[in-house]
Amino acid sequence: MAFTNNRIFWAIQAVGVASLGKVSYTAIHGLQSVGITTSFNLEQIFEIGQISIYENIEDIPDVEVTLEKVIDGYPLIYHLCTRGYTANTLTGRSNQRSSVALSIFGDVQDSASGVPITQVTMSGMYVSSLSFTFPVEGSCTEAVTLVGNNKVWDNAAPHDFTGTIFDNTDVPLAETSGTGGVQRRENVVFAVPNADVTLDTNSQSITSLCTILPPDIDGISSSGTNNTDSDGNHLVHIQNMSVSSDFGRDNLTELGQRGPYFRFINFPTEVTCEIEVMSLKGDQVDALEDATSNLSNRSIRIYLEEGLFINLGTSNKLANVTYGGADAGGGNASVTYSYTTFNDFIVTHPQDPVVI
Repeated sequence: MAFTNNRIFWAIQAVGVASLGKVSYTAIHGLQSVGITTSFNLEQIFEIGQISIYENIEDIPDVEVTLEKVIDGYPLIYHLCTRGYTANTLTGRSNQRSSVALSIFGDVQDSASGVPITQVTMSGMYVSSLSFTFPVEGSCTEAVTLVGNNKVWDNAAPHDFTGTIFDNTDVPLAETSGTGGVQRRENVVFAVPNADVTLDTNSQSITSLCTILPPDIDGISSSGTNNTDSDGNHLVHIQNMSVSSDFGRDNLTELGQRGPYFRFINFPTEVTCEIEVMSLKGDQVDALEDATSNLSNRSIRIYLEEGLFINLGTSNKLANVTYGGADAGGGNASVTYSYTTFNDFIVTHPQDPVVI
């Protein structure tokens, strides 16, 4: 008699990623959530002469996979899904496709290992959105959305994504390498590694492995560093940071073929960065109607102890600044600075698998 689960919970499911056309899946470590949405696109045709529908035409289905993981020293989802890229830029990684497999094991197991009772594979998946969150409470996370048009459930062995995937001994790679384990607020690196280094804030290269933020933020130095006082406290008390971009994917179709032959990013694509700080003197940002220019281009880089480095280039501009909080009911005042740029979103990591 076939085995049937009573439920599915986190310990008995695993997600793996392989380059398109390959069957060698890499498990995603530190995964916190997975969601799969399938939309069947229908187009209604009616005709003059009757009220009933003439034909309900079925177009190709849309499959969307959402994944979120903690940043833990293991490869990023974004990098696993874009192996074989031509350049480490949005455009260089934009054409890469992958297969994503979700294996579900028996609900009497302690880990996702052995032979799954079922597996679903989504093939030909493109990265559609990417975001990183660095909170003062909780763990730093990466979230990725992938889109495609193919999803297949397989309830019979053999499966592609199987074997000893997890065995209850898994720990963050950043813990074993001594770089902090799952990254949290203390793992955001602000200190300049060499006091003699002059920061080149207009360079796209990694000249100094530290976080660089816009000097529009009250307390950030003209070089973009968050320096410390004599007690070792940072001059700017940053509460949260986030970086995100929605690539949007448009289909390219042709006569004689049902499915799209390509799904492209409709450049330019906006990249946003939000930085929330504890307010000490208000936002300190002037806005003058008769000024020739209120804003300057700014560099933004974010570096974590385990090696994640995000470079948003040198053309970030302040789009919005919000001061609030410290209400009569309690709480502290905070300022949120929202920056925007386009197309510059370089993400590097020491565990980038690079090759297919």
